[in-house]
Amino acid sequence: MHIKKLKILLIGLGILFMSNANAQHSSKAGKVTDIWVVFKTHFDLGFTDLPENVFARYRGEMMDKALNIIEKNASQPKAKQFAWTVPGWPLYAQILGPLQNPERKARIEKAIREGFIVVHGLPFTTHTESLEYEELVRGLGYSSKIARTYGLPLPISAKMTDVPSHSWVLPTLLNNAGIKFLQLGCNPASQYPRVPPLFWWEGPDGSKILCQYSPLYGSDIKPVENWPCKNYLAMQMTGDNHGPPSEKEINKLLDDAEKNLPGVKIHLGTLDDFAKAIIAEHPDLPTVKGDAPDTWIHGLLSAPQGARIARNARPLEPALDGLHTQMKTWGIPASSISAKLAKAYEQSLLYSEHTWGMNAEYGPRYSYGDDWKKWLAEAEAEPIAENGDYSKLKNSDASNTKQGSKRKWLNSYDQHQQYIRNTNEIVTKELKAHLDLLAGSVNIAGKRLVVYNPLPWKRSGMVENPWKKGKYFQVKEIAASGYVSYSQDDLKESTATNDAQSTFSTPYFNVVFDLTRGGISSLIEKTTGRELVDKSSKYVVGQFLHERFSTNEVDKWFNLYSRIKTGWGLNDLGKPGMINAEKAPYLTFTPNEWKISVSHSDLADIATLTAVDAKGFAKKYTLVFTFPRNAAYMDTEWSVESKTPDKQPEGGWLCFPFAVQNPSFTVGRLGGPVNPARDIIPGTNRHLMAVNTGVAITQADQSGVALTPLDAPLISLSEPGLWKYSMDYIPKTPSVFVNIYNNMWNTNFQLWQEGSWAERVRIWPIDRHTKTVPNLVQKSWEARLPLLTGTAEGPAGKLPVSRNGLSISRSGVLVTAFGENPDGKGTILRVWEQAGISGLLKITLPGGLKAKKAIAVNLRGERLPTPSLKISNNQFSFSLNKYAPASFIFE
Repeated sequence: MHIKKLKILLIGLGILFMSNANAQHSSKAGKVTDIWVVFKTHFDLGFTDLPENVFARYRGEMMDKALNIIEKNASQPKAKQFAWTVPGWPLYAQILGPLQNPERKARIEKAIREGFIVVHGLPFTTHTESLEYEELVRGLGYSSKIARTYGLPLPISAKMTDVPSHSWVLPTLLNNAGIKFLQLGCNPASQYPRVPPLFWWEGPDGSKILCQYSPLYGSDIKPVENWPCKNYLAMQMTGDNHGPPSEKEINKLLDDAEKNLPGVKIHLGTLDDFAKAIIAEHPDLPTVKGDAPDTWIHGLLSAPQGARIARNARPLEPALDGLHTQMKTWGIPASSISAKLAKAYEQSLLYSEHTWGMNAEYGPRYSYGDDWKKWLAEAEAEPIAENGDYSKLKNSDASNTKQGSKRKWLNSYDQHQQYIRNTNEIVTKELKAHLDLLAGSVNIAGKRLVVYNPLPWKRSGMVENPWKKGKYFQVKEIAASGYVSYSQDDLKESTATNDAQSTFSTPYFNVVFDLTRGGISSLIEKTTGRELVDKSSKYVVGQFLHERFSTNEVDKWFNLYSRIKTGWGLNDLGKPGMINAEKAPYLTFTPNEWKISVSHSDLADIATLTAVDAKGFAKKYTLVFTFPRNAAYMDTEWSVESKTPDKQPEGGWLCFPFAVQNPSFTVGRLGGPVNPARDIIPGTNRHLMAVNTGVAITQADQSGVALTPLDAPLISLSEPGLWKYSMDYIPKTPSVFVNIYNNMWNTNFQLWQEGSWAERVRIWPIDRHTKTVPNLVQKSWEARLPLLTGTAEGPAGKLPVSRNGLSISRSGVLVTAFGENPDGKGTILRVWEQAGISGLLKITLPGGLKAKKAIAVNLRGERLPTPSLKISNNQFSFSLNKYAPASFIFE
């Protein structure tokens, strides 16, 4: 959600009002002696208009206003010299980008060098928990490049606005990048984390960052009542893409401060100025250690097709990086891919920027039923303007949408999805070319393939035959980051038998299907005799559940969650205009009759369930359950053909009720695992959250069941979690629900879902002798990052038929970068501990790298004050803390 109504917001220039107990204003400054006033506007990638039009305003109109104030105030005393803070990506890619005119660019560059246009450390506001580690790291690079280009120190402060809460990867990320201070501001309507106004935020690795949290976009010039320090930050924000304040507004702010805050020094400055001042105080502040799941994260599954692409494409970025580097060390000529990889990371970041389309007030926000269908038909009949200028189209209806045609609003959502499609296109195209080149280089003649393992530990698995779609073969123990080659003749085709039995046995499980609910009603682990399905649940494992919500559920959630009950607060967070509960009551739907067909081969037992009647919710539903014969797990794949769009609030789930006594939950989040009973900060999302790996549910003897969603990262624990908010909810029932679509939002996520797509989830039993977190991490990443194949034919190459690659001494440590250093010269290796194990880690490099020393650097490429590590026999060791990153440049 992105707040446009400045008169209601009262955000900028000293007229904020905070209604919560932690932020009540006092007319007395208390012990505050210095106030640091920082000016910024809230950057929305789209929302107020199409992105290209927003960018044009940043490059032109906004910069002209800021430069005019800067240049006019240049002769003023330091305390009155205006500085404007901007996020890294817009400044680097747009304001200083190739479309900027030379004269204005020269003025901007002068203002940057003199410290009046200031960049903070982050690229923009993100749905942080939706990302992967290396996207977050690469996002820091835009500010770093600006600082290095203009001979400035790297920024030590960062800022995000609007999104209420973020994954606790942030303290780890920022601390390990040399950033000292983070300012977070919520929009005025949403609920927010209940934290002190200034505190140390501790990440799962023990890293800390100084954090100021405001329940509004920024903070008033008057210090809050319980501010603990002499230095205070007045974060002065203008609204969504509104640009800098006027000179008149700045002067009024200073005059009011001089009158109302006698004896207090007012400094116009930067976030870094405040950070240096507050840190020099050595304040005694509380430490908050906990995760803050995003209360807007449901928006990811407003576009399930895009979410699937993102979940699968993002792990392939570091895989491509590492394969390219290793191929060079193996003697395969390959040109640089750094520009293409940088573009892939940029597009992926833009996909997780927090604005996913234009404001719903420009679309059919209040239309439901036949009115909405009429609106949609009219929008789809309008033409698409390739240049984004819809005002000149003959069919434009500006009076209806305020910002141009209906088609413009509709198309804005597709434009956002294009970012992740761009990432996927770049990465998959380059990976295919690399893998095929590798296959052509191995010493096998004729048709052959290579199977490449992109993880840094040994693994086995099933691989699809590239020449026979739907046919698979088993590969065993492929070396870490290595490959194995096969000729076409080596691939033995397995035979299969087919039946329609709903009960069967595999090497690891006894399975019983329920053809009324569409799922598994009994799954017994053979080695222990454990029943893995909760027989007391009303759901079965793998069941598809559709919910349609009424005004009762929506209004209850709205009254709990929204701090603004009318006006834009109701429009953005509620669902005004909904068909009422009498005419459209809450309902749940699962097809109640399924047909089954089962295929048995020496590789897998595969059961396919097809719904007999989809009741108009879609053309067809299918569930496929795959039980490999060489590994103790099960894959569930749900697919829909032609889902029926519906603007009435709805959501879809895959249900996984497990038989676990007195369950303990471990949620594999970005940054580190979370126990929802103790690790979630009050006020954030307890009912729905994104997972990076998956979820494990265990009992007292440590046995249990785990799952990882391969395509849709949102999960709820114990019960479906749409339209629910609580300050203290703790899951008790051992069930996981994977969200596969929803239209919960009413602001700038898609308002309905349609089309055909699929969602996959892997589940496996956890043995009582297995450590939960390492097991969850290893099994999840082996599911999320599959074995990769390349093919070739013709004369044999010179490489051996199999080869080792980069390896680590224990599984559960990811290699998130191994390639050209994005922050300078050399080759960078970045690893990130995931399994919760601190201690010595040994890295074995591919032999052709010929590195002699490993230089430790932080996440922005700055050298750390530690001695270089000697590399001997392609190996070096170092101590790695749990859940922490480590980066090295090779000499």
